[in-house]
Amino acid sequence: MAAVIKPDFSIYDTVPKAFWYHVTEQKDAIANWTKQKGIWTSQTWGEYGAVTKKIGQALLATGMNPGDKVSILLQTRLEWVMCDIAIICIGCITAPVYHSSNPELVHYIAEHSETRFMFVENQEQLDKILKIWDRLPKLEKVIVFEPYFPKDLPNVSPFLEFIETGIDNGSFEKRIEASKPEEVISFIYTSGTTGYPKAGVINNHNVISAIRHLPDMIEVKKDDISIAYLPLAHIAERLIGHFIKLVYGNETAFAESIEDMPDNVRQVGPTIILGTPRIFEKYYARIVSGIGDATWVQKKVYNWAVQTGKKRAKLLAKGKTIPLLLRLRSNIAQFLIFNKVKDIFGGRLRVMLSGAAPLSPEIIHYFSWVGIIIYEGYGMTETTGIISCNKPGFIEIGSVGKALPDTEIRIADDGEICVRAPQNIQYYYKNEGGTNELLKSDGNGSFWLHTGDVGHLDEEGYLFITDRKKDIIITAGGKNVAPQNIENLLKTSPFVSQAMVYGDKKPYLTALITMDEDEVIKFARDKKLLYKDLADLSKKKEVLELFRKVVHTKNEKLTSYETIKKFFVLEENFDQDKDEVTPTFKVKRKVVTGRYKDILDEMYQ
Repeated sequence: MAAVIKPDFSIYDTVPKAFWYHVTEQKDAIANWTKQKGIWTSQTWGEYGAVTKKIGQALLATGMNPGDKVSILLQTRLEWVMCDIAIICIGCITAPVYHSSNPELVHYIAEHSETRFMFVENQEQLDKILKIWDRLPKLEKVIVFEPYFPKDLPNVSPFLEFIETGIDNGSFEKRIEASKPEEVISFIYTSGTTGYPKAGVINNHNVISAIRHLPDMIEVKKDDISIAYLPLAHIAERLIGHFIKLVYGNETAFAESIEDMPDNVRQVGPTIILGTPRIFEKYYARIVSGIGDATWVQKKVYNWAVQTGKKRAKLLAKGKTIPLLLRLRSNIAQFLIFNKVKDIFGGRLRVMLSGAAPLSPEIIHYFSWVGIIIYEGYGMTETTGIISCNKPGFIEIGSVGKALPDTEIRIADDGEICVRAPQNIQYYYKNEGGTNELLKSDGNGSFWLHTGDVGHLDEEGYLFITDRKKDIIITAGGKNVAPQNIENLLKTSPFVSQAMVYGDKKPYLTALITMDEDEVIKFARDKKLLYKDLADLSKKKEVLELFRKVVHTKNEKLTSYETIKKFFVLEENFDQDKDEVTPTFKVKRKVVTGRYKDILDEMYQ
């Protein structure tokens, strides 16, 4: 196996060049893993490059020119990244679409980006395109990965047939060599919590600036393996599951689906997992729930192990030496308890990366006690996914770490976080007004990016985020409340799936709470409750009493004006198909508030 080495980014200053470097210099090293017919199968860098080249050659044969747009409508899978890198290598621009998007959102992105070409996954996704194709005059051709019917649709081709249409005349490599740092490689559409998404324009320089320092900061190793399962249309997974390997050439396994992710994690045994807070909340809730079912002796041993891990983690955080006796106890705790927790993640996990929203410190602390570090970071589409992150030896729980090298952070007079960095986008595509709101000149030829988030920097440079500027609740008593922090606290209960805190200009706070179906059904079974369905179960007095206790317990950790005075248990989760949450599980507050307005109003009567 060829040695895995870090490219010189003064030479490999574009994504195509960095990619081709690994293809040519370590062609026999493993790049990717995917599950085929129940078996995990590896793909080398040489094989990765060969298929990518065939995709690029086929696109060139259709007459695609530099700057043309190509959309990808696939769930997270190996073919997604191969199409993406092929598009970028030939100088075209990727305009990705979330796999879960409804036809109208697909239409908006395809029309807005002026996409000429589209890769789609299967019949379901093709049907979305067929419904809107007559309203997309720029769309010329669609390529489908899985079987579809009828087979004779004009300008629709199977993927395996399409990639054989290219010609190997050296043009693919020439396009790579001609790539420039300033060239646009992708539009990244925002999650659209308040309306139609905006298209952040990402160039080669943005991506290289985002990835060149990040692996060193979070200690990505050459033999690390990550698992990709979050949407690749979102910048976070694209950065960690795709682009970051252009630094060291480490491996990525592609989960079968987000639903299969827990099983796939156990099978693959990744060393790095990227997740949103909701993912880690679910894992934490399951562990806590499992302990609740243990025997008295097992609970005793577990609590002793956790306390041991807590003492060890505190000393390590302060850079102190672990005493011999504590070291011995830690080894016993590791053997009896912590290895079993790590087995949930496949046994090799050492680092978890959390982003997209604040994660409860309670969860970060817990995993540190069992020997799994969560590095909470901060970024957004407009900063190519990264602004700051905690890193080994420099962790401040509750913060999102310190700024990346070459990244400046300042706090505006109103508390808004502003960033000046080489990974900042230059503009939104076809949105001058949005661009002017996002980027404000410093008067010296550069621009500060206004994030829309509120926070502060401590004396050591750690960044703390309060909430989204637009989401801050100001109560009738004039108190500023960050709802995300309260929601995250509620979601540490195994019985709570999602929560939305409400109360702007109101005398007190209320909350909409959704049930964790598995845990609440288990509770009902233990209590021998009779119920027809989840709607019926959500109204049972025993279930309501359970949630009263949950809210009461969490309220004890809050100041008086932050406490939840009333709540309502919904019969179903907030649903992406109903536009209630984004693909990264952020609640669309305006949508949810409108849908449940009567319930919210009733809690103030």
